[in-house]
Amino acid sequence: MARAFIGSTECRVHVDKDLGDTWAVTVYPPPTQAGPAAPLVVKLQGTDKEKATKGALEILQGAGKIDKYEL
Repeated sequence: MARAFIGSTECRVHVDKDLGDTWAVTVYPPPTQAGPAAPLVVKLQGTDKEKATKGALEILQGAGKIDKYEL
């Protein structure tokens, strides 16, 4: 199961099959003092769940939304 990290805090990663060959990869950041944080969602097209998960987490890391991830 994939894990994403913001700083040293682990975030839950959820991968769902969407329409057709599309995968929705969602990272749930921990709640802040202001309330729950909005989930981070990336949708990728492909037939391989693991490759879609890795690609989405690479996109989020490249955009600075997460600091690191583990597959």
